[in-house]
Amino acid sequence: MAWDDLISKVIWLLLQPSNLFLILFLIGLILVWKNRRRSGLSLLTACAIFYGLVMFGPLTSWLMVPLEKRFSSYTNYVGDAPYSGIIVLAGAERLTLSTRHKQVTLSGAAERLIEAAKLARQFPDLPIIYSGGGQIKNMLSESKIARKYFIEAGIDPSRIRFEDKSYNTHTNALETKKYIQHYETGGRETGKWLLVTSAFHMPRTVGAYRNADINIQPYPVDYRTHLKTSLIKNPNAGQRLYQLDFALHEWIGLLAYYISGRNEELFPAPDD
Repeated sequence: MAWDDLISKVIWLLLQPSNLFLILFLIGLILVWKNRRRSGLSLLTACAIFYGLVMFGPLTSWLMVPLEKRFSSYTNYVGDAPYSGIIVLAGAERLTLSTRHKQVTLSGAAERLIEAAKLARQFPDLPIIYSGGGQIKNMLSESKIARKYFIEAGIDPSRIRFEDKSYNTHTNALETKKYIQHYETGGRETGKWLLVTSAFHMPRTVGAYRNADINIQPYPVDYRTHLKTSLIKNPNAGQRLYQLDFALHEWIGLLAYYISGRNEELFPAPDD
């Protein structure tokens, strides 16, 4: 595991809302038990307010909607053909369950593969680059699960280049660049590639691929919201806390990529 990936995973372990809530809650209890009631109760109150904002929806909505809305105008849009190919990012594959049950098992991001297969049938002459290097010892890798999915979906695997060295969005772009050079040569690649990933992940992905000098057209999938914010929704703390983890991860990722120079824009936007 690369050092930057290790550091980011450790930091995220502490900042992930579902983890941070429990950590702060336990600290609040400890303070109360240690007779620091005022500080402890203040922290517990803050936890209760946070949980309420998550449970009834506004906090998750405020963070997720801007991410998904940023490139929503490209949803299902393929009007800028011809294209050089299709890029699809990993992240939908469930490694442990796919290995144990010997069948393709996907997460809530399954639309990444579903829509990529649809595009492959819509553009039967285009090559496909699948980018993702997730691997656990003695488990099927992301690319092996994706290969099995595409074969079962009727897509000829000879059309697909499986990139399995990347470990984050930045390296997705860098490793994809090497595969694109297999299809296009000479300076900047001018052919446009359809880029398939989750809508909330698209801003950071677009920034990374632009920074790698790859000409892409976003094709967002896997929407988690109705693209509208609201103050109150039906209470569902579990689902919204799960979504909040994804949303905050992307905002922190956008900030980190901008500060580190991996993205030239803080919040990448569609081209004019």
